Amino acid sequence: MIGLILIVFLNGAFERHAQSAQAASLAHAFTAACHGIDAIRFNPAALSLVNQNALSAGYERSFGGIEGLHNIALGYARPLLWGGLGIQLSEFGFSEQKEQAITLAFGASFNESFKFGASGDVYIIDNARTGRNYAYGLNFGLLGNLYKKWSLGVYGHNINRPQFGADEQGELPVELKAGLSYEPFSGILSEVDFSLKNDDMRVHFAGQFDLFDLLFLRTGVKTNPMVFAAGAGIIHKFIRFDYAAEFIPELPLSHSATISFVF
Repeated sequence: MIGLILIVFLNGAFERHAQSAQAASLAHAFTAACHGIDAIRFNPAALSLVNQNALSAGYERSFGGIEGLHNIALGYARPLLWGGLGIQLSEFGFSEQKEQAITLAFGASFNESFKFGASGDVYIIDNARTGRNYAYGLNFGLLGNLYKKWSLGVYGHNINRPQFGADEQGELPVELKAGLSYEPFSGILSEVDFSLKNDDMRVHFAGQFDLFDLLFLRTGVKTNPMVFAAGAGIIHKFIRFDYAAEFIPELPLSHSATISFVF
């Protein structure tokens, strides 16, 4: 079992999203509905909606923490001019290999219906055998209101095909994602996303229910591989806490938690 899990991750370097308990609980069906600091990684166009300073820290115990697998992220976002600016530090890996990223993102609003964002990543990979290597990635995001309570989000990640060295195995995959969200009533949200990475198409479905703007209940499912997720969030004044659990058949559960502050 340990060998299987390590093979999954070593063959899929940088496949793991930056830690976000909210996104994980929604099976990453989050492109059209993301907001705040999470917009840095999931759609920088949504940074244009930031109206307060925000700071977050999160930790994921990936697949039961086997061999020390973990996913950590620190983020900060703030309003800036006609949009918003965000920076995030993240690390995923275990003792033999750690994959780190520094992400700087900006989102701008052209009007109430259309928003644009861009971000850049500096990747650092530390491997116990091959040493340290660097690469950089470029990303873009679009966000728009389609009709009344429908929103559309588009996100492109690593569109410049960043690569470590001259070996093709060191190339980071391009990810293209589109999401459609629907909010029929305040506090009830659903979204479907389609993502393409390494020629693999994935479908993400998610739903969220808000109870008195205090408790948030979430669930989601993703294909290829099949992932089931669920979680909850609690808000009290300027503090927010989110928790998520992800289940892939035949693999241990992944648990993640994020705490955020607005000021």
